[in-house]
Amino acid sequence: MKFMRELPHNLRDDLQAEQFRILRTQIPTMYVVLLINTGILCYSVYGSVPVAMSLGVPGLFTVLILVRMAIWLARKRTSPDKSHIARYLLSTTLVASIVSLGLGVWGVALLQAEVDDKPFVPLFIAFGAIACTYCLGSLPRAAFATVCLAVTPVTVALLTAGERMEIAAGVSLLLVFPLILRLVVHQNANLIESVKSHSQVKALAYTDPLTGLPNRRAFTERLERNIEEAADKGMMAAVAVIDLDGFKAINDTFGHAAGDSVLIQAAERIQTACIECQLVSRLGGDEFAALMLVDEDGVPLTAVATKLVHEMSKPFTVSDTYVHMSASIGLAKHLVDDTSALAVMSRADMALYEVKRGGGSGMLWSVPTMAIRLRRRMTIEQSLRETNPPPRIEVVYQPIFDAMTNQIVSFEALSRWEHPQLGQIPPLEFIAIAEQTGTIAVLSEQIFDAAIREAAGWDAQVGLSINLSGVDLCRPSMTLMILSLCHRHGFDPRRLEVEVTETSVLSDFDAARDQLALLRKAGIKIVLDDFGSGFASISYLKEIKFDRVKIDGELIANIIESREARRLVQGILQLCSSIDMPVTAEKVESEDQRAILAGLGCHRLQGYLLGPPTSASTVRALAGFRLRVA
Repeated sequence: MKFMRELPHNLRDDLQAEQFRILRTQIPTMYVVLLINTGILCYSVYGSVPVAMSLGVPGLFTVLILVRMAIWLARKRTSPDKSHIARYLLSTTLVASIVSLGLGVWGVALLQAEVDDKPFVPLFIAFGAIACTYCLGSLPRAAFATVCLAVTPVTVALLTAGERMEIAAGVSLLLVFPLILRLVVHQNANLIESVKSHSQVKALAYTDPLTGLPNRRAFTERLERNIEEAADKGMMAAVAVIDLDGFKAINDTFGHAAGDSVLIQAAERIQTACIECQLVSRLGGDEFAALMLVDEDGVPLTAVATKLVHEMSKPFTVSDTYVHMSASIGLAKHLVDDTSALAVMSRADMALYEVKRGGGSGMLWSVPTMAIRLRRRMTIEQSLRETNPPPRIEVVYQPIFDAMTNQIVSFEALSRWEHPQLGQIPPLEFIAIAEQTGTIAVLSEQIFDAAIREAAGWDAQVGLSINLSGVDLCRPSMTLMILSLCHRHGFDPRRLEVEVTETSVLSDFDAARDQLALLRKAGIKIVLDDFGSGFASISYLKEIKFDRVKIDGELIANIIESREARRLVQGILQLCSSIDMPVTAEKVESEDQRAILAGLGCHRLQGYLLGPPTSASTVRALAGFRLRVA
């Protein structure tokens, strides 16, 4: 019909799908009505007409009806695609036309024959036509074909019969069936409006309103279908999860309107770069995804991801300003033993996390070891967030010796964590995760509290050294926390040394400098740790007032075998001597190393040769004692 042809293609597909759904339940019922009606009409005319008309013709109808009924009953268990549905609807219209024409011709033939109960013929034809029209109401072409081909011939035959009763029956059919067809048109109009409303709701539920791209729900459902299709084609469904590096800073600096503009520009670039993909979606926030069917090697998606990284590095326009971002992309394919969309997306997220952890602006395919690392990290994160009970972080102490007198002058507090499931977790690992998850403040206070409380009972001449993380260094409340703990435990702040690394200072140089100045003002000494491991350490000696530097242990490890390493250590000691900066060497593990460092004028020594990290109870016996020299 005209209004059907004017529907948009996507809405036409939805309408045909709904028509199929309705017909799948109603057509078997229609065929049952036709069988009953045909059987009764056969019985009423049997013996009054030739056998061919009373049994032959209805027998053919019965066979056709039973075959079509079996076909439609089988379709109840299928989920055909739109192309199959279109063919099913067309075949239904054709079969309805053939059956209706046959019924009409059969009815006219019966009216013209010498039938004893002739008035019942139009009645049975009308009943059958009404049942068919009702059941085919969602498919107007088939309903109209039923009326035109089954009822019209009978109506004409009745109107031209010449007998009053037959003419009256023909007039009745002529008046009633246009009304029935009007109901069909009205029913179909309501169906179209319902499909339109459903399509609009579906569009809202499956479309990102900002970019117009499919959303996460649409992407996940399409991925599920693609996984099934890929298996049939001998291919693999692969996804690329794309995260915009630096978007948050742009959004916070220029506002949400500018952020929306950048997201729209990013969506356009992603669509252009992913033109060969089956689907591009915005998952939410600044995260997008692309879907592609690939071979085992996944080369096409790798090429797309590489192109994306390049395109997203180009400047974006915000008002009259250019801003820069980059893209981190995680890639994953479905596996034979794990084909759910959720599993594929999870693996892509793992790969994305690895790219972000490495600094961003790149792409990486998922590998099995990523899942192991991610599960480990999640376990550590959850444990760090636990408050009942909190993670049991133990504090151990490693002695620091005066290189000339061999006397213990200080202990460095070091954290150790024996996790109930993971075993021993290195401090570098769990402290980095604590910094990233925002749990470092609680963890640092726990370590500082334990160390300062223990050191308060040592000899007053023995100091305490504690490492301070980069996040803590830039936290305004950090200085107050340390001084409050010193006051609570009666510990002289002048006995405390805080060790900071170049990396922690570099994270926010101005904030770090201010915090360190406050600590020094309170009498706490500041030590620059891992000196010599970075490129800018020397400039820090001029910008920030340090009380001591600690040479990076990796330099000390090679001073026996490497002349260059020895010269470098010597250069550092001479530099620090020229500005009256005391030096500590860590990771001293051999007598030769100790002899060389002492000969070069190193002030303090620390390492397993002199004393390993030990428990608090052992430290109480060591504090203030001299090291016995062999």
